[in-house]
Amino acid sequence: MKPYEKESKVKITGSIRKRVATRLPGLVFLGFGVLIFAFPGFVSAQPPPIPQGTKCAECGMSVDRNSNFSNVVATTDNKTRFFCDIGDMLLHFKSDGGRVRTVYVRDYVTGQWMDGKKAFYVLSTKFKTPMSWGIAAFAEESAAKKWGTPVAYDSATSLLK
Repeated sequence: MKPYEKESKVKITGSIRKRVATRLPGLVFLGFGVLIFAFPGFVSAQPPPIPQGTKCAECGMSVDRNSNFSNVVATTDNKTRFFCDIGDMLLHFKSDGGRVRTVYVRDYVTGQWMDGKKAFYVLSTKFKTPMSWGIAAFAEESAAKKWGTPVAYDSATSLLK
């Protein structure tokens, strides 16, 4: 090997390191930006706020922002749908279920927002829901069992009367 070839490789390697070092912060920032916009469910455990006067996407009734039965759905086409009752949300899923990206429901016990795809759902006449569906969501299966027979998100539409 000739001496100038070795020297040339060192310069190229140093040049590559310099380019990576100057571009790395921008690439990291871009990567986080893509994650935030492409997967909002992974970034926030809170849904977007329910605006005052919002109507249910299924029945048209006003959505009570403080109800343990109100819920929010983000679709794959970047639309946000609000529902007054878990039953209305599930009914809507029956006809439009393939476009659901993120589901936010409130835990019946605590009232805290949670990932609706991880919730356990119970049908019971004990629940007085806005549209009388009688379905509540629970974060813990053990809590759900105290109210009835819990079902997972994938089977929740079976609770519709």
